[in-house]
Amino acid sequence: MNGTVGSHDMITKFTSRVLSASALLILATATVSFGQAYPRWFLDPGDLSCGLVAAGFSATYYHASSSDSAAFVDACTNLSRRHYMELTGGEAYWTTEAGVAWMGNDFTVKTDSAFLRGVVSHGTKLGSCVCGQMTVVLVGESGCDIPDSMRFLVECPASEPGWVENIPQGGSFIYAEGVAPHYYYESSSWESAEKSALFSLARSIKVSMEALQKMNGGSGQEIKNEQVTVTLGNVQVVR
Repeated sequence: MNGTVGSHDMITKFTSRVLSASALLILATATVSFGQAYPRWFLDPGDLSCGLVAAGFSATYYHASSSDSAAFVDACTNLSRRHYMELTGGEAYWTTEAGVAWMGNDFTVKTDSAFLRGVVSHGTKLGSCVCGQMTVVLVGESGCDIPDSMRFLVECPASEPGWVENIPQGGSFIYAEGVAPHYYYESSSWESAEKSALFSLARSIKVSMEALQKMNGGSGQEIKNEQVTVTLGNVQVVR
């Protein structure tokens, strides 16, 4: 897919809006994919000097074109999240004398649908890779040149990244992380980790809590519900 002058103008204007924002939100994800290799531009898209870019992924289907199209749309969705994203949802816990049990979460993510359609229609696919059971795609401006150093395949290490235990702090960046087990479908692991990181990011900005307590003699129970509704901008994914 080739970019057009119209799409370049749209993305350039949008970049100006992003750079004028007061804070940059960084979304960090980790998944148990030891031994798997991905292009460096998929793991560290922020290292590209092209400005507005985003990577996406999909399960690898029998028809390669289907995988490529799904990964392209996912990358466009991630790109649109840098423009605008609203996250609403909650998470619940049940506390008893035996300990704390996680009851689950449910949240939705909304983006600017008109902006997303524009990116899907005019965005440029800068790179793609079939990495085992997953297909990854990089989307950005048509004039972006991906250096060879960003095209190399990087193998995931056998140990988790250091930032899993020590999330970076400081500056104008807000970091959050998400972790997921290694599911049968590799793309499910990445998707679960990103959703977890999104919710963690939203919780770090604003969260409201409700609790229901029940006492019975000397024992008690508590159900705690955390609710978040936040609007985010310039959300980027690093893996």
